[in-house]
Parts: sequence; structure tokens; C-alpha cells
Amino acid sequence: MSRQAPLRLLDLAAQSLLSDEDSAMRALGELPVGLFPTLSAVAFEGGHTKTVTAMVQAWPFPCLHLGSLRDQSITQDLLEAVLDGLELVPTNTACPRRSKLKVLDFTHDFEHSNWEECSETSPAPFVITHVLEEPEADQLKPSFREQPRSDREPVDIYTDLFLGGLFGFFHLSGFPSYILQRVGKSHGCLRLHCRTLVINQVPFRSLIEILGMLELEAIREVRLHHRSRFCFQSDLIQFFTQLGQMSSLGKLIMSDIPWDFPADCFSLLSPLGHLQKLHLTFGCLSGQLHKMLSGLQKPLETLVINGCRITENDITYLSQSTHATRLKELVLCSNNLSQTVPGPLEVLLGEVSGTLEHLNLRSCRLKEAQLRALLPALCCCSRLRSLVFYDNVISTSGIMNVLQHLAGLKELKRVHYPVPAECIVYLDEYRWGNLNRVELARVHTRLQEMLQALQRADMELTNCTSMP
Repeated sequence: MSRQAPLRLLDLAAQSLLSDEDSAMRALGELPVGLFPTLSAVAFEGGHTKTVTAMVQAWPFPCLHLGSLRDQSITQDLLEAVLDGLELVPTNTACPRRSKLKVLDFTHDFEHSNWEECSETSPAPFVITHVLEEPEADQLKPSFREQPRSDREPVDIYTDLFLGGLFGFFHLSGFPSYILQRVGKSHGCLRLHCRTLVINQVPFRSLIEILGMLELEAIREVRLHHRSRFCFQSDLIQFFTQLGQMSSLGKLIMSDIPWDFPADCFSLLSPLGHLQKLHLTFGCLSGQLHKMLSGLQKPLETLVINGCRITENDITYLSQSTHATRLKELVLCSNNLSQTVPGPLEVLLGEVSGTLEHLNLRSCRLKEAQLRALLPALCCCSRLRSLVFYDNVISTSGIMNVLQHLAGLKELKRVHYPVPAECIVYLDEYRWGNLNRVELARVHTRLQEMLQALQRADMELTNCTSMP
């Protein structure tokens, strides 16, 4: 039977003080600064909401770290108590101490210029771990017992937001709903800084309203998944206008955007000066890549174009763009690139050879002769660390030829290769059915033995049947 760790003397003293919550609140004015984290932890653990509100109003540090509200969270009542402490005029006149709180943090790895100042007085970030309870509809309407305060600087709330719908319906609830409503009704007392914004099946019109409550310049990453085949073009333009105001945005992932999505909207992203990673997964990109990338201020380091039906002209544009000189990761999977070799795909690989570290050519309908034609350009990619080219038609001898040529790339450590043509029965030119796993195992052993002979036993080989 496991035993709980014995409570520290400070914890026992805090529990004793909180047994009379009114006395605890009166004592805050005389409480040594170093004891605030301990008393706060016990107050949160015991659900002492009045004390939590009072402590926030007298918090002696610039930062209060409460941990992620996605994984480990406080209850609805405690969250309301914290936000009441930020917004409302203190009623505890016996406590002359006024809060120094500037930042309320709900993230795992908060970065802020005042963090060092906070850690000087508090040896470790204060972390509370509870589960956020799903509020009822009527609980989402906060009932203020006091008037919002206007005699202090706004408090910045740092968090990540995960907004999602289900089966085409969007209903904002839980922490995102409550925190957004409180920020919207705070009269500027609370400012919401969202670093990572994940959006799943949220109508663009609702999304525009939500973005209007965020400090857009604080957002670093946006992941947008939108399956609806219909939306108003005016909403798309407004959304992209807001995206263009996210001056710190470094990573943008967009998938399943409506088929009638106007690629010209990407011109509204031209103000973005920090965008380095762009992931595109939707079917309306064919022939439009130049419209999406030409307006970006700086070259991308990561470009993912997954199943976007890109054309020979798209690959030609990319090879001639400034992005080709900086790309470290290039993913072109699930596009038919059979018409780009020989030709623009070879040129593109030559242009990115000085920087490219990860290349993904999965399911690109490349045949053995075309893969062979790419080898001179691939051999120049001296920084290449991983190569994915499975789900293309190639024989065992063709795979061995690829590995022999690339064995000289000392940085190349991972290769995901196709199932050899001899190991499968093709249903048509590209789709295959029955798999001979015994023969595939023999081929894999031969490939590993060949790499050992080439003194490249450090190269990890994987085929699509052994990948998770």
C-alpha cells in the first residue's frame, strides 16, 4: 500500500490558517511574501474561492503561473475566483497590500521579460493541477458581485486555445467559452494572449468574432482545419486580414479549406515577417502556388504541400522563388509529380540542396526511371537527414541503387522506402493489393546488409508496412 508524502510544516500552517477563511484574508496584509505560493497552493487545493480572490488582489509577484488549462486545470469556481481577483475592486480593506500581478499564465513554458523578476522572490513557478469542469449553459454567464476595477494596468492572460466543432456543428464551451466571455466583458482589464491557436470545424464568421477578442500580435502558431465546402468569400477575406495582423506568427497549418477558396487571399499575409513554416493540405491549389507564396516577406524554412494537386508550373515557380534558397523541410506528398521529371523537380532539388534537411516524396506517382533521374540532384543535398519516397513504383534493384548513391550523404540517417514491386500485386498502375511479407522481410535484410558493407549501418530503414 502506497503512502502519501507527509505534509510540510508550512502546508500544515496554511491549512490551519485557512480553517477560518475570514482570518486568512485579514492576514494577507502581514503575510511574508515568500509564503504566498504555499498558502495559494493550499487554498486552491481546498477550493477556498474567497481566499483565492483575495490573494490574487494582493499577489506580490508580477507573474502567477497556473499550468495548462488543456491538460491540467483548475475548476470553474476557482477560475472564476482568479478572474474576479483580477477585475474587481478589493473589498478586503484590512489588507493594504496591492497586487503586482501583470501576467496570468496558463501555459507550460511561459516566456516573458518579467519572469526573472518573479523568480527572484518565488523559487519556482506556482502550479495548480485540477480538472476543468464543463460548465452548464447558465453558468457561462458570470455574475459580478462588484464593479470592474479601472485603477490599474490591464492584466495579460497567456494561454493556448483549442476551438473545435463536431459533425459540422460548433458550440463554444468549457474554458475557451468562459475565458473569452470574461475578457470580452472586462472593459479592457484583461487582455488575452494566445500563443497556439488550434481551430477545428469552426465557421469562419464565428472565428472572426473570436479573433477580435485576442491580442493578434501574440499568436505564434495557427492550425486551421475546416471541412465545410461553403463559406462567404467576405468572411474568408476578413479572416485572412486578421491572419495578416499576427505579426509574431511563425507557423501556419491549413487543411481542408473550401474548394472555392480564393488563392488571392494569401496576398493579405504579406505583413507577416516571421512566418517560417507553412503547411497546406487542400485540393484547390493547382496552378496557384505563386499567388500564395509571392507575397510573403521572408523565405520559408518549412513548406508542406500535401494533396494539393500542384502542377509542373507550381514546381517551376517554387524552384525559381526565394523560398528555394532557404528550405530545410520540403513535403510534396500525395501530388502527381510524374510530369515534373525530367524537368522542374530536378531543378528544385538542385536549388534547395544547400539547406534541405527533410524531403518527403510519398505517393507522388514517381516510377523507377524518374527516381533514378533525381539521384544527381539528391546527392548534392549534403545536409539531408531524412528521405521519404514510399508509395512510388520501384523494384528492389531500384531501391538498392538509390541507397548506394545516397550512402555518401553522412547526415542522412532515416529513409522510408517503398514496398518493392516484386513483393506486391498491383491492382492498377499505382494501387496494390496482396503483399508478400516473407519476400519483403528478405529484401529488408538485403538492404541492411548492403548498408553495413557501405559502412552506413547508422542509416535507419523503414518501409510503409512497418511504420506506425
